[in-house]
Amino acid sequence: MRKILLAMGLSMLASAAVAQDWVDSTPAQPDRAFYEARNGGKTLMLGCYRSQQHLSFTLLGGAEPLHASLRGEPALLVWITLSDGRTGRYAIDTEYLGGGDNALIGKLMLGSEGKQFFAQGTELSISGSDAGTFFSTGLSGSARAMEDFRATCGL
Repeated sequence: MRKILLAMGLSMLASAAVAQDWVDSTPAQPDRAFYEARNGGKTLMLGCYRSQQHLSFTLLGGAEPLHASLRGEPALLVWITLSDGRTGRYAIDTEYLGGGDNALIGKLMLGSEGKQFFAQGTELSISGSDAGTFFSTGLSGSARAMEDFRATCGL
């Protein structure tokens, strides 16, 4: 019976770890904190280096070049939705890295409300006024990510 309960407990722990939308992509690196979330063949990475006062933003991948899905629109909006339905909107200016990288890079400036929304939210989506929503993900694991951003980078 103990073995069964132990196996069930380990299985539940493994399931909880797998269920995180935001995963630490730089474990054991004291000068930086980066987390990533994946959806639909795209990967969104947010992070910072020690003493950097903003979050670096990188969106990678997808079947179609990211600049084509944006229709030449470099200014994007990040929408963060809380469980009660409140939504925060945060602007981000991006640059496209062409070639094999197929990446958008930029800086995400979140004030105190934005940091709280990110840590407590249920969904994050990225859209452009002409392109509509082209990336979305859940926010489980984002509270831990924001904790690490604050501890490492002083955000």
